[in-house]
Amino acid sequence: MEATQIREENGGRKGVQGGDAQKENEDILKKIIASHPLYEVLIESHINCLKVGLNGGGEVDATTAAWKKLVDSKSKATSSPNTSELDHFMEAYCMALRKLKEAIEEPTKETNAFIRATYLQLKELNHP
Repeated sequence: MEATQIREENGGRKGVQGGDAQKENEDILKKIIASHPLYEVLIESHINCLKVGLNGGGEVDATTAAWKKLVDSKSKATSSPNTSELDHFMEAYCMALRKLKEAIEEPTKETNAFIRATYLQLKELNHP
């Protein structure tokens, strides 16, 4: 909705001004996205996806608490018809990143369990 309004406001500009208007629109959209309540959760979810293989599952997922709090507060407001396209997009993107993280974590957990079991078996073989 916000993007549509911005496009309509600057739609008549063309030529050199059109490039400036497009840059201005992009800056406005970036500010709108960065000020969205789910932006911080989105960034944390993205970083957690990148960290999955590095820490071996020992990290505390700060996103879970933040996500639950935002979902609880949004669940009361989602019945209103004023929910914007950006709200829906941010929610869907956060959910997709959470599912991606879980999908990446599963093989890592299985691998770690296999390595631990193998290590224990080798340790038992060395101690008669």
